[in-house]
Amino acid sequence: MILKIEPVFSEKIWGGKRLSSFFNIKNNKAIGEAWIVSGYKNNSSKILNKNVNLYDFYINNKPLFNNYKSDYFPLLIKLIDAKEDLSIQVHPNDEQAKELENYPYGKSEAWYILDTNKYNEIIIGTKIKDKLEIKNKIKENKWNDILSTYKIKKGDVFNILPGTLHAIKGNTFLYEVQQSSDITYRFYDYDRLDDNKQKRPLDVKKALNVLNLNIDVKSEIKNIFSSNNLKISSLIRNSIFNLEKWVISGEDILKNYQDHNFLIVTNIKGEGSINNINIKKYESLILTYDELLEINLNGNFTLLVSNPN
Repeated sequence: MILKIEPVFSEKIWGGKRLSSFFNIKNNKAIGEAWIVSGYKNNSSKILNKNVNLYDFYINNKPLFNNYKSDYFPLLIKLIDAKEDLSIQVHPNDEQAKELENYPYGKSEAWYILDTNKYNEIIIGTKIKDKLEIKNKIKENKWNDILSTYKIKKGDVFNILPGTLHAIKGNTFLYEVQQSSDITYRFYDYDRLDDNKQKRPLDVKKALNVLNLNIDVKSEIKNIFSSNNLKISSLIRNSIFNLEKWVISGEDILKNYQDHNFLIVTNIKGEGSINNINIKKYESLILTYDELLEINLNGNFTLLVSNPN
C-alpha cells in the first residue's frame, strides 16, 4: 500500500514565506516548519487516500509496517524554512527523555541542506569540552567562545545525535528526519520576543545535563546502487534511522527491498511516479512493507528516503 501524506504546518518566530509559497498557503504567517510526514499524537498528518490520520492508522495497521517494534509511528519528517536564526539548543536521548519528561523517545535527527546562500553556516557542537567552563561562559554571555560553526552548501548532510548543541541559522532551507519527539532544551534565544512581547523560556539546566561534548557530526556519503537510470546513495546510517538519496532519470525497478520495514519518500526535485502513484516536488509518500517487494520508478526526480532501524 502507498500512503499519500498531507503536511501539517507550524508557525515559528523565525520562519519565512517559502513554505507558504510551495504549498499555496493563503496567509501572511511565518511558516517555519512543514511536518510533511508526522505520526506525532498531537500533530499528526492526514493520509489523503485513507481519510484518517497517520497516528491512528499506524497503531491499527501494524502488519503493513512489518509489525515494527515501536508502539507509535517512529519518525517525523520536516521541511524547515529558517528566515532567522533558530535558538541554540540540544535534545535528550531516549533514556534521558524517559527520566526527564516521561516520554519514550529522545530526539536524534539529520539534516539535508536544500538551499542556502554561499556565506551561510550552521552551529554544531562546542569549542569547549568542559561543562563547568561552558556554564561560566554562558553566565558571561560569551557564546562565540563556546559555539562551533560549519560552512554549509546545498546538498550537505549532517547527523545531529542527541546531546549535540546545535542551531540552524537564517537563510537556510532544509529537510529533517528525526525521531517522533518534540523535546527541545534551549540554551539561548538571542533575547528576542515572541508575539506576546515575552522572551521564550530557556532550559539551561536540562540542556547542560544532556549535553554531550564528544560527538562526531560528519556523515560519509556512499554510493550503494547504480544503474543507467537510478543512483542510490547512503547519506546517514545510525542506530535510529537510515537516510538515502535516490536520483531517478527514466525507468527502473528495485526488487526485494524488504530488509526495510517501510519507506518514507519525499520528492525534492522534479516529478515522477512510484508504483504508478505520482509524486510531485515536496510531496511525500509512505511505502508500506508489501510495496517493497518491487518498487517501480518512472520519471526524472530526486527522492530523500528514510526508514527506522
